Amino acid sequence: MKAAVIHHYGEGFDTIKYEDVQTPVPGAGELLIRVHANAVNHCDTDLRKGLFGVASEMPHVMGVDAVGEVVHVGEGVKEFQPGDRVAPHFMLTCGVCRDCLDGKENLCASADVLGVTVWGGYGEYLKCGQNHVVRIPDNLNWVDAVAGQVPFATAWEALVEVSHICAGEDVLVTAAGGGVGSAAVQIAKLAGARVIAAAGDDGKLERARALGADEVINYEKEHIGDAARALTAGRGVDLCLEMIGGRILAESVDGLAAGARMATIGAHGGEQVELDFVEFFRKHITVHGCGRSTKAQVARVLDLMAEGKLTSVVHRTFGLDEAASAHALMESRNFFGRMVLTR
Repeated sequence: MKAAVIHHYGEGFDTIKYEDVQTPVPGAGELLIRVHANAVNHCDTDLRKGLFGVASEMPHVMGVDAVGEVVHVGEGVKEFQPGDRVAPHFMLTCGVCRDCLDGKENLCASADVLGVTVWGGYGEYLKCGQNHVVRIPDNLNWVDAVAGQVPFATAWEALVEVSHICAGEDVLVTAAGGGVGSAAVQIAKLAGARVIAAAGDDGKLERARALGADEVINYEKEHIGDAARALTAGRGVDLCLEMIGGRILAESVDGLAAGARMATIGAHGGEQVELDFVEFFRKHITVHGCGRSTKAQVARVLDLMAEGKLTSVVHRTFGLDEAASAHALMESRNFFGRMVLTR
């Protein structure tokens, strides 16, 4: 099969080679999936550069996000058959540990990661266990499905499952121009919140308004804490989904109201952040680390997308042979939504 492959880690986009590799062979309990589309994820770009923190056996096929059609089933597979439309979940969990059995499969310590510890979606085919996929509604096309599944599920976990968003709350979403940020704006609006979108580009903020944001903050021009208080009559926001880290995280903490919650899922803007921790207990602030959805959450958001209640945001589509160009665009930050590799 054809695949976008890396043979070693590297900063350069030419590290990605489009070439022939052996087609995976499904074993007992596994599916062989013809990949129709996959989305470019920050996990992919981090892995290419050797920053993910997990060693991958080389040569390696990246790709955390994928959707496709079952073409072959291994021995013992009974729930799926050729022709079924599926989305592999990026966490290939063990299914038998305490967390998996307790419905917390996103905490499984024994999970493989699609496109990281095993070959992923940057190929014409991939294989995975039958218990690692979610069905895709028939009326949802491949591009929308792959563009939305991880961002919406990630935002759903952070806002709904972890932070318990409530109607009428003031909710701040940073990195509102990214895949998860644009998804979070929609989910917060669907929940009945007043949404304040923050980004470093006025064009991205206008796009966020079109998705439902009530107010916007350009954090390259304004201090987020000051702006958030100005937009909430001095009180601050009830909930913040923060995805950047660095000074943006510190400024967002400053913009929280007493009793507020923060969910944090990213730190590309700085992993080490100095904070005045007195602020946390004086204001009774709660901070949640998250970022891993479950298959149930993916299934839920795919259904909402199929119902037209959530809309995927696609910046641009590329061919699989253009994976290097898609990585370059991702790292330029000059985009709104997701980059998708189609077949």
